[in-house]
Amino acid sequence: MEKAQFTVQQGWPEHHRKTVAALYEQAFGQKFRLAVPNQRQRIALLAQSFKPEYALSVIDQGRLVAVAGFQTPKAGFTSGIGWQGLVDLLGYVKGAWAALVFSLFERKPSQHTMVMDGIAVAEEYRGKGLGSMLLDGIIQQAQVQGFSKVRLDVIDSNPRAKKLYLAKGFKQVKREYYPYLNWLLGFSGSSTLEYSIHPQLSQQQGANLKAKSMPQKPAMYSTYAKEYDVAIQDNIYNAHYERPSLQAMLGELAGKTVLDLGCGSGVYAEYLLTKGAKVTAIDSSSEMVALVKQKLATQLTVYQQDLASGLPEEADASYDLVICPLMLHYLQDLNPLFVDVKRVLKVGGSFVFSTHHPMVDIEASPSGNYFATEQVTEMWDTVGKPVEVSFYRRPLSALITALTDHEMVITELSEGKPSEALKTISPEHYQRLSEHPQFLFIKALA
Repeated sequence: MEKAQFTVQQGWPEHHRKTVAALYEQAFGQKFRLAVPNQRQRIALLAQSFKPEYALSVIDQGRLVAVAGFQTPKAGFTSGIGWQGLVDLLGYVKGAWAALVFSLFERKPSQHTMVMDGIAVAEEYRGKGLGSMLLDGIIQQAQVQGFSKVRLDVIDSNPRAKKLYLAKGFKQVKREYYPYLNWLLGFSGSSTLEYSIHPQLSQQQGANLKAKSMPQKPAMYSTYAKEYDVAIQDNIYNAHYERPSLQAMLGELAGKTVLDLGCGSGVYAEYLLTKGAKVTAIDSSSEMVALVKQKLATQLTVYQQDLASGLPEEADASYDLVICPLMLHYLQDLNPLFVDVKRVLKVGGSFVFSTHHPMVDIEASPSGNYFATEQVTEMWDTVGKPVEVSFYRRPLSALITALTDHEMVITELSEGKPSEALKTISPEHYQRLSEHPQFLFIKALA
């Protein structure tokens, strides 16, 4: 069967009610088991409680094979599970207990936010894109009904679903841990994700919005790529401050698989290779990638890609180390990249990066609000002439949260130290960088 043969529809014919209940119980019975231990009773409860007008389904050759529910302030897919129904089915004591347990999982929609009530796909139909189709349908349904957001919760024991939601553009807004309840609930944490719905835009308006929300590729790394490569070989901020500080955090490299994000002209890649690492390098600038290929083509894998969209070409658990020198401040949203960094790292692997120091960038803040993540445009003379560069400044808390939300643990944090050679080359810069750090360096464990 091909994905194109399937069609998403709203609701379902009444004779499918028990099928929907069995399908939903199969997907979410782990949550409901604590409230209603008997599987037959769980299915009966679900069957009588569902409101099909608050659901989307996929029916293949007369068989219902997938369903997704949603909630609005008016009602929802499972809103028929009420106190009286539980008492009628289970008796007063067990019904009261079930009501208490169900309240733990209750998520309220709002005037502007639709809540998704879960996706269930028949086992033999998984991997055919039905979950993705239903998710698109929920988002479309929310847009048609005038909601500005779709919210959902995903438990930590379902990473496959979370990966789908993030790939669809959902952003994690909250993470909850309750390991002490693992024995009771069957899982120890959950994430709340939200999808923001934009009003319908014309193609040109959409292009304009995208152009405004993302900094253009700086001419520094395209038009002046060769000049930049020459400049950073032995300059103050890159060669004598950033590189020695980040390299000090890398540890033993011989035999390690390393992913170099924002590889630029290949200075780090070359260093990694000399230390015996196996290197893959990625940069958003085709000009920089061309320089790396020119210098190191036979020694590593290198390709061009916009890192704002994550690492779709990289396999799970394939790297011992991921480095990202002075690149993260070009990304407005760190989540797509960080979720993939966590994914591609082996267990116990490290993510090491440098970025602008939050206390330095606040001086250039358009709003003056330290806690804002905002675009800044400056003129830099790195290549010997003024070149306009746009980047994003963010508070330290935003960096830390981006790591912890994706289950990475900070093991080292540094504000950098200039090389001893700089003391001779430029005593003034050595003293300034020793007293007023410009960059932040973080090492996190996957």
